[in-house]
Amino acid sequence: MNEQIAQRIARDLGVSDLTEILAEKLPASDLHSLLLAVLKRRVGKITPPNLTNFSTVTKSCDLDGRLMNKLECTTYETVPEYEALELSPFTPLGAVAVLTGLDQGNVLSTVRAFECASDPTIGLALEAARRRKNPADRKDVTRLCTNQRVVRFPLPENPDYTAHFKLFSLVSAGRDAGSFSFETAALREHIECYLSLLSKLNGADFAVQDIVVELSDTRAVSHLCSMLNISREEIKSTVRARDSSSSAKFLEQHSIIWPRMTAKPSEDLAQYNLPKHLLVQLRLLEQDVCAPLRSQHGKVRFEFNLQRLTGLGYYDGPCFHIKLKNDRGQECMLADGGFVNWTQLLLSDGKERLLTSAIGTELICRLFRRSSV
Repeated sequence: MNEQIAQRIARDLGVSDLTEILAEKLPASDLHSLLLAVLKRRVGKITPPNLTNFSTVTKSCDLDGRLMNKLECTTYETVPEYEALELSPFTPLGAVAVLTGLDQGNVLSTVRAFECASDPTIGLALEAARRRKNPADRKDVTRLCTNQRVVRFPLPENPDYTAHFKLFSLVSAGRDAGSFSFETAALREHIECYLSLLSKLNGADFAVQDIVVELSDTRAVSHLCSMLNISREEIKSTVRARDSSSSAKFLEQHSIIWPRMTAKPSEDLAQYNLPKHLLVQLRLLEQDVCAPLRSQHGKVRFEFNLQRLTGLGYYDGPCFHIKLKNDRGQECMLADGGFVNWTQLLLSDGKERLLTSAIGTELICRLFRRSSV
């Protein structure tokens, strides 16, 4: 859509290669100066009353700041082994697109080669890579966490989702230790952090119930897609992360042969001819992640969802969702995480491993406060 608008503007101005001139031929410093000059002229026409015009991006959060602060303190108390950071509200221009492959239109870019934070895991990953830049500093696991307000586009239609919101995020950066051991240990640790947080909140002003941890693996899902000749482009154009039903709707045409939700994927998926190493890793996820967590959190349900199409091209391997209901029966996907290749790219080191995850603290305050509160 943006490309089509740019082409129309170029035609209207009679400069067919306008985008190419601005993007390729003009030095970055000159482009910044040009855009600043344009903005200064536009700002010169703004009057004080114009500043009160409604905008979902600039509107303040309508939640009690003390409530949010109390919840943030609880998040940090739950993860004492993670170093807590206060991230910058900006990341380098292109950080999201380069690392995740998401469209640049999903973030708020500035004219000074920065973009507003849209995902705290990006800032934490960049900091983890900085700390691990020297190969000698890569032997230990780097654990970082933060609470950050982020802004995302396109703007949401659901009133429970706002243009800007707060997330609590964890990252664990380490090395490939063989036998899938770092992956299972880091996954178990992240999920345990969120389950412990929800348990603490359930004894305070919040009510959570019917917690479900859904694990998946993008490599296994990608293999299934290849078997059925489903392209990434087709999925990308149809499935939406904020529409929890979009994956199921897309897969309706394959429902007879696509694997359903399962608690034992290494057994139930044998008929789908997955590569042996993927079945082994799924069994390790059952054995080393789900089993110990299930023994600690008896009321939590653990399942494997290989119908999850969101995250393909973003996550690289195991990933998870945590879903739950409030005391009014409303269900919400509250936490999301998985392995990414960002530190491998940032450090040019294929042995690096990075698990990122986040939970919607603002959604907790909006949807999970006790009805009587």
